[in-house]
Amino acid sequence: MHPAAWLVWATCAGLVTFTTTDPFYLAMIVAVAWFVYAAQRIPGPMARSFRVFAIAGLVTMAVRTALVFFGTVDASSVAFAALEGARLATLLVVFGTFNAVTDPFGVVRLAPLALSIAPRTIAMVGQVREAQRMRGLRTAGWRTLPALAVPVLETGMDEAVTLAESMDARGHGRGRRSRYRPARWTTGAVVMSMCALVAAGVFLVAAFTGRGGLHPSTFPLTWPDAEPVLIATIALLAVPGVFPRQKVDG
Repeated sequence: MHPAAWLVWATCAGLVTFTTTDPFYLAMIVAVAWFVYAAQRIPGPMARSFRVFAIAGLVTMAVRTALVFFGTVDASSVAFAALEGARLATLLVVFGTFNAVTDPFGVVRLAPLALSIAPRTIAMVGQVREAQRMRGLRTAGWRTLPALAVPVLETGMDEAVTLAESMDARGHGRGRRSRYRPARWTTGAVVMSMCALVAAGVFLVAAFTGRGGLHPSTFPLTWPDAEPVLIATIALLAVPGVFPRQKVDG
């Protein structure tokens, strides 16, 4: 599967999860995520990320529920906290599935150069601010932005020149040495992306219109309900698990 298709799937699955706290929907999402993981996981260390994130999700849910006991404790507040924790846990499971089925190098290829430089730029801003504070200069307020921007831009340009020289020394852009076989958008990747987009769209519409019982009432506490149409919509996220797993080129 194309890495971008997995990004679409994970984003849409996350949106579906974010729009609801209904335990039936969340349980269905977890089941779908496990199904996709079981069918498409890449052998190796990354395959264990699903278990790690699943355990982290359970811990998060337990901690979120336990926080209620520091305040007023009743059935409604415990149920509300448990449902919120279940949503966070489901998001972690989805993210764990994404890590287990995606080639990390393929995802890195999709990232623009600016995205790879961004973390260093943020660190650079912190270093400049720290240096200004040590010199007794003011670091807060709009008037300090020019004094902050100039050294950051200067250092960034120096790093850009160094990176360009390094890429040129390695022969980047000189014929075949800088080329690699790009991942192809297969029929399966297109279908899974379209199905994921449909699922996210349906849940977003349900969230904006207040339909589907996406958030069960906890004040007063009532039994959660689930619409069969939305259950079937979540099943669209299981489409990647139907396709046979392809080998990753080494």
